Amino acid sequence: MMTPRLSIVMVDGSFRESYHAIDFFCQQTLPPTDYELIWVEYYDRVDPKLAAEIAKYPHARVITLGRTGEYHSSYCFNAGIAASQGELILIPDADLVVEPDLLETVWDEHQRNERLVMYLFRYEEPEDQHASVVTLDHLRRVGYLRSPSNFGACLTVRKQWLMAINGYEQHPVFGTGFHANGLDVNTRFKNLGLAIMWHPAIKIYHPWHPMTKADDLAYRYQEVVIHYRAVTLNTRAYYGIDSTLDQAFPPELEAKLAQKRAQLQPPTEPTKTNALLSRLRRKL
Repeated sequence: MMTPRLSIVMVDGSFRESYHAIDFFCQQTLPPTDYELIWVEYYDRVDPKLAAEIAKYPHARVITLGRTGEYHSSYCFNAGIAASQGELILIPDADLVVEPDLLETVWDEHQRNERLVMYLFRYEEPEDQHASVVTLDHLRRVGYLRSPSNFGACLTVRKQWLMAINGYEQHPVFGTGFHANGLDVNTRFKNLGLAIMWHPAIKIYHPWHPMTKADDLAYRYQEVVIHYRAVTLNTRAYYGIDSTLDQAFPPELEAKLAQKRAQLQPPTEPTKTNALLSRLRRKL
């Protein structure tokens, strides 16, 4: 059996409502033997609809972490990275729609620069033009670029660089479904001296769904950590993919987080964000 040269890592915490992205990523112009798709579930349950989708493709599989309590996406990202076999890793939002030549185009771009870290622009479906059936043609017509710096939309990078920064940050401040760990990883890539690129031509598409524009106080705390990394040129996760590379969380950074917590009081009234958090904070 041939070893794939590219690995796709998608993450979930039993909250995905659609698995259309699997079809779009598993039906590419790149030969199926050249790439793999790894779906990482934080808990232990695999939705039967997900299992049916994955079963359609020999080069796709599900990993369950069997964790409990509050969802923390970084554990999923790191598990997928550790399990990946490809030299190049693609980490997209798990409900994207993409062109059939996406992987081939991404692979070719990375062959020009071994130190490349490449991001892709995500085009959004407007809520008032939302279609019940997900199709590429529709999203091509209506998709618009709402956020030109969405670091979580799709990251493409060689596995060696993800290992060099010790993967995604597993500190509790990056927990919940609201995470800026894409920006955190980007900051550490820059500190490592890698070449950051936003591809000017590739488009990826995101169907509208509730909570697409959600914000949360969790981002404000994560920004404290990210800013600290930027000014100290830190490159490695404090609690990352390889526990032997973990570092002590700096006391001065803990103090900055405490100061931010004192400034920001969480809302006590029910909000859409709080409702989603309640779903993510599933007690098993």
